[in-house]
Amino acid sequence: MNVLKKDQAQMMLQVIVTVLLFRFVLFEPLVQDLGLSMLHYFSFVIAIGFILYGGVLLYKIVLQEEFPDKRIQQNVEKAYYKYLGFNAVGIGISFFAASDIDRTYYFGFFLGLAAILYLYITQWRKILVFDNVVYSLIISFAFFILVIMDLMPSLQANATQDPEKQQLLNISLQICVLLWFLYFVKTILLDLKFMELDIKHKRKSLATIHGREIGAKRTTFLALIPLTLIVLFCVIHLNLTILIGYIGVAVVLPYLFYLSKLWNAKTTEDFDRINNILNIIIWLTIFSIVVLYFNLK
Repeated sequence: MNVLKKDQAQMMLQVIVTVLLFRFVLFEPLVQDLGLSMLHYFSFVIAIGFILYGGVLLYKIVLQEEFPDKRIQQNVEKAYYKYLGFNAVGIGISFFAASDIDRTYYFGFFLGLAAILYLYITQWRKILVFDNVVYSLIISFAFFILVIMDLMPSLQANATQDPEKQQLLNISLQICVLLWFLYFVKTILLDLKFMELDIKHKRKSLATIHGREIGAKRTTFLALIPLTLIVLFCVIHLNLTILIGYIGVAVVLPYLFYLSKLWNAKTTEDFDRINNILNIIIWLTIFSIVVLYFNLK
């Protein structure tokens, strides 16, 4: 599928699949009294979708203003009103859904997402490294918010602590953190892949400042952080033998291959292939949620 070759489309698909797997494969079969009913779950998913699409519209508006000679967004004024409308609808859905489940403070997460998107697109995307951190956080936002909204109320409702639910919450959050780090490394990798294009449009990144050879070595060292997290996860959860076996074969081994290729990468084609390898690793990490369900069950 050609759409899977586009990084943004593939990342959006990964977000959708992860949110669905967390809810319907892991949480719903294993936990009673989840924080979100089916209606509220889909309401929050739709709210996130509206806010993110509003961010896409704003990004097109900003690019059109930066490059007036290009036809990125034909009617800027109309697009700006559409951006405001999508944000208003998304935030409105999240507010009423949060009110219905007596947790209005959840509305603040979505208001924060809209604010972060605005600041990132208009200001932060020009700040070295910080833009990579924020962008990867925007991508993984839905993971964290779903885990918090679905599992936390179930834990708070019980007077006594439930160790099984607590374990599920901890593992889910650890998977979210790992995915955030993988996306962070991916954004650095994409800067290296599109370095020539950034130089052409006079955009600053670590790749344009230091070059690809230094960037490849630096990114390899940076990519050791997710590998360290994976090893720590395996050490902490040694009792989850099925999951540990899956991670060792399906995640760690491809990741070591990815690191070896990244260290020697020099050309656009090299970074394109490496980016595809990282996409496969992210998919395999996402499907560890399914393996986790069978292990816990």
